[in-house]
Amino acid sequence: MLNHSLAWRMGALYLRRQLRQTLLSALAGAIGAMLITMSIFHYGSVRASGEAWLKEHFGPVDWALVPAQTGIFTPEAASKITGGGAPSVLPYRYLPAVSASATLYSEEHASADARSVSQTQVLGFEWSEAAVFDPANPLWSSPLKPGEAVLDEQTAGQLGIKAGDAVYVSGKDGQRRGFVVRETPAPAGLSGYRGDGARLSGTLLLHNDDARQIAGVDAGEANLILASRINKSDSVQGMSILPEQNGLYDIRYIKMNAEGMAESNLVAVILIISMTAIFSSAFLLRQIVLMLAESRTELYGVLRAIGLNRGQVRSLFRAEALLLGVCSGAAGILMGLAGGYAMVQIIYGTKLAQELGASGIPVHPGMPAPVLVGGIAAVLLYQLILVLAASRSAGAGSIVSALRGVNRESRVSRRKPGEVLGALLAIVLPCAGIVGLHVYMALAWKPGQADSQNVLGFAGIWLMAVAALVLLVQTCLIGAGKRLSTKAGPSVLLAVKYASQRRGRSFTVMLLFAVGMMTITFTSGLGGLIVGNMNPNQGVRTIMGYDGLVPYESAAEKETVEQLLKEDEVLNRLVSDSADVKPLMVAPLINGGNNRHSQAMIPVRPDLLTNGKWSLSARAPEFADDEAAWNKVMSDPGYIVMPNHYRDYGGAQSETYWKPEKLFNPGDKVELGFFRSERVAEGAAPDLTMTFTIAGFADPNTADNVAVQYAYAASYVHPEVWGKLQDYHHPWGNQTHLGLLLLKFDRTQLEQDAQIAQRLTSGGAGKVIIPYLDSWREYNANKRLVDGFIGFAALSSAIGLLGLAVLQKRSIHERQREIAMLRSAGVPSRLLRRAFLLEGSLLGGMGLLAGWGIGLTGAQGFIRLLQSDLRPWQSAVPVQFQWGLLGGVMVVMMLLAVLFQLSPARSALRGSPADTLRKADV
Repeated sequence: MLNHSLAWRMGALYLRRQLRQTLLSALAGAIGAMLITMSIFHYGSVRASGEAWLKEHFGPVDWALVPAQTGIFTPEAASKITGGGAPSVLPYRYLPAVSASATLYSEEHASADARSVSQTQVLGFEWSEAAVFDPANPLWSSPLKPGEAVLDEQTAGQLGIKAGDAVYVSGKDGQRRGFVVRETPAPAGLSGYRGDGARLSGTLLLHNDDARQIAGVDAGEANLILASRINKSDSVQGMSILPEQNGLYDIRYIKMNAEGMAESNLVAVILIISMTAIFSSAFLLRQIVLMLAESRTELYGVLRAIGLNRGQVRSLFRAEALLLGVCSGAAGILMGLAGGYAMVQIIYGTKLAQELGASGIPVHPGMPAPVLVGGIAAVLLYQLILVLAASRSAGAGSIVSALRGVNRESRVSRRKPGEVLGALLAIVLPCAGIVGLHVYMALAWKPGQADSQNVLGFAGIWLMAVAALVLLVQTCLIGAGKRLSTKAGPSVLLAVKYASQRRGRSFTVMLLFAVGMMTITFTSGLGGLIVGNMNPNQGVRTIMGYDGLVPYESAAEKETVEQLLKEDEVLNRLVSDSADVKPLMVAPLINGGNNRHSQAMIPVRPDLLTNGKWSLSARAPEFADDEAAWNKVMSDPGYIVMPNHYRDYGGAQSETYWKPEKLFNPGDKVELGFFRSERVAEGAAPDLTMTFTIAGFADPNTADNVAVQYAYAASYVHPEVWGKLQDYHHPWGNQTHLGLLLLKFDRTQLEQDAQIAQRLTSGGAGKVIIPYLDSWREYNANKRLVDGFIGFAALSSAIGLLGLAVLQKRSIHERQREIAMLRSAGVPSRLLRRAFLLEGSLLGGMGLLAGWGIGLTGAQGFIRLLQSDLRPWQSAVPVQFQWGLLGGVMVVMMLLAVLFQLSPARSALRGSPADTLRKADV
């Protein structure tokens, strides 16, 4: 009948006739659509911001090719890779470039008060080749002249520079060179490229010859080749190599790493919160449609009595429900878009986005128009599908029962004791099994690694468990209420009677409370893990025990920084000590094995040992304490302290991480073979072989993000041994520094940290690293994000509970006739009011407890899963919940549960019973 206009006219008539119920139903449906739209907008904004970030800072760049041996691509080597201008055999485009990381200054002469931006990406290339490599960028139409520069607008703003001004760059020799800024465009592809992960601070494009001067590269040479896919459908996870290219370069998977950053853990948290919002909205809308169908029970009984069949009756209701779904869905989508925009602005904000710019991806509200239209259509379609699915209940049951106003859910059936027990077991056993499986996976399951299959499997069981636990709690609540109601009084009897008559409705109420509490609890626990990993007061936030680091790239830069530390009054006061050290990168053959792996060799000196406060995770039995072991290495060339991953912890280690061929215990002998050449033939004998006694294994004393470049897998040796290894030093391509100036100061004073970094950079230091300051910035930014996610979860729950309030109001409104008859029979209004409050409190309270329990175990399980493959020397971050927040949320939601019942109950008990009976059908 949906193709007849009569069905739609009758549907519209019914909606207008009972306008109050229609508005309540439309409001509840709009709240559901609003929840879904806000979730989609939030998730879409994060994804769209990630895609915009990829376009701005990577564009066509998929891989970076770095020289494998000499650190330089000669013209001949570059020609072998790129094809020398001839069409490429492989499906790639290449762009030879000169790359350097440099500090930019707004003034020519060194001054601690001048503006500067450190760690800026300097690039030089042929602009005619760039036009082929990055054809979408109009910048290449006018090539740069020597002495000209193009600086991205963000960095130009930080320096206070505009087009026509001069910008000064510190080269590898420490000298500042000035360039005229021709343009300050927005970052786009090559003009916004900032290296792997876009971790550098800005982008400066120079003429090829100028870039070579800055990087210290000879004419015709390059130190970087950028590569791009011709066919964008090809994968970025691998790159083909021709036989003649073997050994010429190493591949850096730039685009793959960047896409991984865009798919971060925070995106997964947003997705989980969005899924719970969609889940709860579905139950809310379904229950509203069912209640609408129940309110038409007697009308549909009359229609069937005069000749309409069930299908025709359902078609009439579907027309009415679809009209309601379209109106409520459209209103909810509009409110959701406005709410989503405001929410993204509040959570991320302009200031927070700037803070995240140094360590992550800035997020802005907005989605591409096609995606937005598709999302709106999906929400509306989702609403309509739920409406159609729920409308099957219309016209169910016999004509007589419909005329009497008895719907399917409230119908009472007489069952034998055996049937009752069987029905009860059919509910309890599967639900208990699902909950038990979830608890096992959360507390005892040992998956081995956190791959996508394990994560999805746990998430599926977790979502099933919340529904199963709510059903169990509801069954127990109704069963216990029936047994105790006669002793507890008539209020409890009525409360249990109402809850048991509408079990589907009671289940929905409890589930919505449970999902809201579960989402907030889960977000709090998972947020605690994310923030806990970044807490600057936990873990190692030093460099070899020192608080700061200046990696100098020339003797002139070192001299400038040392002079600055002595003569600058502020730095002299804040920095208490400094030390010069050069970790040597070697790749020894251990005990004649087959594989060589890089590690840094650091000399044990009194100043480093005293200021660094180095410690050991294990030491040889001959030493009484750590100090004795370190002193032995410092005095005896035959002893060594090795990194933890060579230690034999006993038992099997995770296969996720690399482990060496042989593991050792403190006191063991180890033979290290060193090679002068970086690349040697298989089976070649070492040029130098040395045997050591392992004095112990070092505790990590360098922050992870710094250790990879400056102190990777550090071993500690006698200074004499360190001196012998000078000829075996093979730095990586990104290790362009000559040595490290380590700084000692109070790193916990954040304002002083920033002041030290700013004055050193402005005074001539090319790069200043303070791990504590960097981790604090990242911690603070992500803490705000996590708080925002908890706020989003709470807001989603609050909006969902508004829909629940509408549901409760309609529920009590439907009982007006029954309430009036009870009052006419002499039941006091206060007793009825108490029954309503007990009903809301019991359903809401039990739902909250169920959601709290599943949220706790779910967060615990996810955190255990994410930390299931730690290394033996790593300790798991403990689960930390914001108990004050969770307690406050539970109290507020319990009050809401009571208030949702109180207002409709007062309305239903207002006036005389006779007036209520007359208005019951209006």
